[in-house]
Amino acid sequence: MKRFYIFPTLGAALISGIILGHQLVLIVGMVWLIIRLITLKRPAVFCWTIILIVIFAVVCVQFQAKINNASVDKQRPVTAELQVYPDQVKVNGDQYQFIGKNITTGQQVQVYGSLATRQAKQQLLELRQCSRWQIDGQIEPISIATNVNQFDARQYTWSRHVYNQITIDHIQKVTLDSGNTIQSFINWCHQIRSALIHYFATMPAMLKIYCNSLIIGNSDADFSTVMAGVKQLGLIHLFCISGMHVVLFVDLLRKALIYCHFNKETINWLLIMVLPCYLIIGGGSASLIRATLMTELTLIGQIKVFRLQRLDIWSLSLLGGLLYQPLVLLTLGGQLSYLLSLMLQFLPRNGNQLINAILLNLVGLPSILNYIFEWHCLSLFASYLMIPFFSTIIFPTVIISSLAYHWLPVSGLVVNYGLEIFQVAIDWISRLPGMIHFGKPPICGAWILFLLTLFVFLMPQNKKRWLALLAGYCMIFVLIHFPLNGEVTFFDIGQGDSFLIREPLNRRVTMIDTGGQLQFPKQKWAQQVIATDKATKISVNYLKSRGISKIDTLNLSHQDTDHIGFSISILAHMKVDRITFPKGMEKQPNFKNKVLPLAIKQNTKLIPITDQSTVPQLPLQIIHPFKSGHGANEDSVVLGGEFARTTFLFMGDLDRAGERAIMEKYPHLKVDVLKLGHHGSKTASDPSFVQQLDPKLAVISAGRMNRYGHPNQETMTTLKKQRVPAWSTQKFGMISYQYDLFNHSKWVTKLKGDELAWMLQPSNNN
Repeated sequence: MKRFYIFPTLGAALISGIILGHQLVLIVGMVWLIIRLITLKRPAVFCWTIILIVIFAVVCVQFQAKINNASVDKQRPVTAELQVYPDQVKVNGDQYQFIGKNITTGQQVQVYGSLATRQAKQQLLELRQCSRWQIDGQIEPISIATNVNQFDARQYTWSRHVYNQITIDHIQKVTLDSGNTIQSFINWCHQIRSALIHYFATMPAMLKIYCNSLIIGNSDADFSTVMAGVKQLGLIHLFCISGMHVVLFVDLLRKALIYCHFNKETINWLLIMVLPCYLIIGGGSASLIRATLMTELTLIGQIKVFRLQRLDIWSLSLLGGLLYQPLVLLTLGGQLSYLLSLMLQFLPRNGNQLINAILLNLVGLPSILNYIFEWHCLSLFASYLMIPFFSTIIFPTVIISSLAYHWLPVSGLVVNYGLEIFQVAIDWISRLPGMIHFGKPPICGAWILFLLTLFVFLMPQNKKRWLALLAGYCMIFVLIHFPLNGEVTFFDIGQGDSFLIREPLNRRVTMIDTGGQLQFPKQKWAQQVIATDKATKISVNYLKSRGISKIDTLNLSHQDTDHIGFSISILAHMKVDRITFPKGMEKQPNFKNKVLPLAIKQNTKLIPITDQSTVPQLPLQIIHPFKSGHGANEDSVVLGGEFARTTFLFMGDLDRAGERAIMEKYPHLKVDVLKLGHHGSKTASDPSFVQQLDPKLAVISAGRMNRYGHPNQETMTTLKKQRVPAWSTQKFGMISYQYDLFNHSKWVTKLKGDELAWMLQPSNNN
C-alpha cells in the first residue's frame, strides 16, 4: 500500500487546484486519475484516493468559508491587542510593517504604521523580545490585484493565513509577552531569529545579505536590487531556504553530534526535535515547510516500525503541506518546491548530471513562465555549475563567517570581498545574450508544455520527444508574440496616467505616459528604500506577460511626475525606439534628470513635437500643442486615433483653455472614447468641449482616495448632463478595449466595479 500514497496525494492536489484555484482544466487530470485507478485494479488504493479527495474537498470549502468569514469588506476603525514577534517587524525609513496576531480573534493581520521621530524608529529597531501592542487603527481588506497579470497580494497573504490589514493610528501600550509553555517555545524561536537578524546587521553589506537569506530566510529592502542578476539567471532558489539548505544544515549538525559521540538513533531523535525550531528560525516559507516535513519523515522512516520509501515521504509531505497551507500549490514557490523534489525521486542516480540538471530546469519552466514571463537560456547550465559550488563553498563559508565574525571581524571583511566578486560575476553572466522574453502562456498551453516535458523526462534519449517539446514551445511563443488581436489599455497606475496601444500581430507598440509617484522631502532617517515601483509591478509586468520587450513610441504628455515619473523603470526594463514629448519640455529639470540620461544610454530617439510634427510608426494624430512651451499642463500632448472603427482622444492634463483652442482649430472633431483631461479635475472637461466631441464613453485615470478629490463632482455632473457614461480606473481597475483584424471589438475590465467601493470618491460612487 505504501508505494501508492502518490495517488491519494495527487487527488488531494488536484481537488485543491479545482476548488481554490478555479483551474477547471484540472478536471481532465482528475478524470485521468480515476481511470488510472480503475485500471490499476487495487480497490484499497481506489477507496483511499476517493476518501482523501472528499476530505480535501471539505477542507478546501471550509478554508474558503474561513476566508470569507474572516475578511472584512471595507475599512473601519478598530481597537485591538496584537501579539508581535520581533523578527517579523520590518522598518523602512519612517514606515514599518509586520504580521501580528489579534489576541481576541486569534487571526493574523498584516500591520502597517508610520514613525514620527528618529527616537521612535530607534526604539523599534532595538525591539528584541516578543510583545503585545494595544493599538487604535483602521482595519481593511488586503489589497487586490487591479491590473491583469499583476502580483496578487491577496492570494499570497491568504496562503499565509492573513486575511486583513491594519493601519495603526495610535499605539496605546506595549508590554512583553511571556505566553504559555508552547507559546514560550515559539516566542523563544522568534527571539533567536530576531537576535540573528540584528547580529547580521552589524556585518558588511554583502555578507549580511547572504547570512540573512541563506541561514534564516530573511530578505531586507535591498535584496531585490542586489540579487537582480541572480533572479535573471533563475538562481533565486539558492537564496531561499529549501531542501538543499536543510540537508546541509542537518549534515553539519549530524557531524557535530557524531563528534560528540552520540549514537545514530539518538542523533535522529535530536534532529527530529531540532528541525521544528529551525522551521521557525528559518522563516517558515513554503519550500522550508516542505523540506522540513520531508526531512522529518526521512528520519522517522529510518525507524524500523515505519520504513517509509522516498515517494511515500514526498506524498506525505505534500499532504501535510496542503493541510497547513491549502493554497501552497497556487504559489510559484510551492509549485517549484514540490515539483522539483518529486522529479528528483525519478532521476537515475548514475545518470549524466548535466542532463539531469537540464531536465529539472525544464520541468519547472512552465510554472516560471506563468509567473515571471521570461527565462534566461544560461539558467540551464547555471544551476548545474552553481549548486555544487554553493553546497561546497558558499554555504559553508557563510556559516563559518557568521560564527567567526563576532570574534574575528576581519574574516567577515575577507569573505564579504569574495562574495562581492562572486556577485559581480553573476551580474556579468546575467547580462550575456540569452534572455528570452517569452510571455505568459495560456493556462492550457502551460499544462501542455508541462506534459510534454514529462514525456521527455521519462525517456530523455528519445529525440522525437525533444522535438515535440521544442515545437510546443515554438508554437506558444508565436501565438504570444504575434497575436491576432490588438488593444487600447488604460492601466490602473494610481494617481497618474499610463496607457498602452498595441496593434494586432504586435505590429506597433505605443505607450502614452508612464505614471509616477510624488515624493515629498523627508529627513534622511525617514527616507525609504523602494525596491520596485508601480510601473515595474503593473505596466512592465503586463508588457512582459504579452511577450513585449520593445516599445516603438513612448509619448510623454508633459512634465508632471504623475505622468513621466516611472520613465526610469520603463527605460530600464524595455527597449524604447523613440520618445515624443511637447516641444520645449527638453529644457525642464524633471525631463533632464529622469528621462534624458537613460534615453541617451539606450540610444533612444528624442522627438519634441507640436501638432505640425510627423512621427514615424506613431498610429495616432498629434492634436496639441500648437507651439513650443515649457511642458506644463497647458502644453500637454493630445493624441487621437482610430482602432477598429472606434476613435479615441487622450487629453493628458490639458486645461479648459487648451480644450477651447482645440475646438476652434478642429470644429468638427468627434470621438467615441474620451480620456478625460487632468484625471477628471474641474480644471478640464469644459462642458462645451464635451458637447462638441459627443463621446460615447469617458475614461478617467485617477488614484483611489487621492488627495485632490479626482474625479471632481463638477466634471461628473458635466458628463451626466451630456449623457456620457464614465469608467474610472479607480472603480474598474485596468480598462481594456480589445479588437481583432476583422474589427470585432469588446471592452474588458479587471474589476466588476463594486470590489473597492469604500475607497472611491463620492462622485465615482454615484
